[in-house]
Amino acid sequence: MNIETLEDSFGFQLQHAYYVERTHVELLAEMAADAASDELAEAFATHRDETERQVERLEDVFAALGRRPRASRSRAADGLAESRRSRTADGESPPEYVDLEIGLTAERLEIRSYEGLLTLAGRLAYADDIVEPLEENLEEERTTLQRLEGLETETSITGSLETGRP
Repeated sequence: MNIETLEDSFGFQLQHAYYVERTHVELLAEMAADAASDELAEAFATHRDETERQVERLEDVFAALGRRPRASRSRAADGLAESRRSRTADGESPPEYVDLEIGLTAERLEIRSYEGLLTLAGRLAYADDIVEPLEENLEEERTTLQRLEGLETETSITGSLETGRP
């Protein structure tokens, strides 16, 4: 895809976000099934359901633009998925902190993606039928990031108490 205009850039970034969200639906399902704690499993399962709705919202954005949904591969999303799968190659679940770190990284990637889309949407003066679904997705991503950061703190504290190290 040649990117020559702001519209082209928005379209490319939208395709990228669509790919990332679809990839993360599968990854979150795996992480929820393998989670060591019920709290982390619930966080991943809840966000998987949210991510499915986010995919639908992105499809609505494509429709509002008069485009068919199309995904553009994301090396970052593929790298996160591959990193996790390589750690489970022996059939065992990775330590909780591995999935937690992958989840945190994924959320930060998604947040940045939606911030960029919303910046471009503002510059292009796109209507609410494009902006509002992106804002909803961004808000959900920020909420999930906060929840995972809380779990990260709890995991770090618990790990320190168990090992006797800070």
